[in-house]
Amino acid sequence: MKQIVHIHGGSPFDSYERYLSALRNDPLTYESLFHKTKWRDWLAVTMTDFDVLVPNMPNKQNARYSEWKIYFEKILPFLGNNVQLIGSSLGAIFLAKYLHENPLSIPVNRLILIAAPYNDATHEDLGDFILPSATGLEKSAKEIHLFHSKDDTVVPFTELAKFQSDLPSAKSHIFVDRGHFQQPTFPELKELLEK
Repeated sequence: MKQIVHIHGGSPFDSYERYLSALRNDPLTYESLFHKTKWRDWLAVTMTDFDVLVPNMPNKQNARYSEWKIYFEKILPFLGNNVQLIGSSLGAIFLAKYLHENPLSIPVNRLILIAAPYNDATHEDLGDFILPSATGLEKSAKEIHLFHSKDDTVVPFTELAKFQSDLPSAKSHIFVDRGHFQQPTFPELKELLEK
């Protein structure tokens, strides 16, 4: 069985007060209330030769690393021997931190980190997701791929260099016009997953 597991993003805060402040002060637009097709949904529909698992991680609006760790560890027993792990945004830093602290006993085929923050909280808190190091991820994945866009306004492009320093064997996929990868399709990712 070929499996793809995608861990989505979220918003951590270093205190409950900061979370409440964001709820009160972050602008809400009418357009943001419409349903938007996301590339993870598109992958699940179009990649019919794979089991595409898209778990909803706990409390994504006020995410806590310890809660995500508990839930992720419930997913691990379902994984076979042909797995590709994808983390986007907060999901990427989660996977990096988790695998740094808890190397997998059987490496996955691919680990793909998309728009991954490392430790720069310029645009938002990273709470307890801050990554002390991404070294050692090679123990948990046969291949590591890093996707980042130079025009990302959520996670600074400078974060990519920190991952590249820790993971010299990782392959980087650099874009100039994808922002935070919030598009409805992601053909470059699909092509990589199908290899």
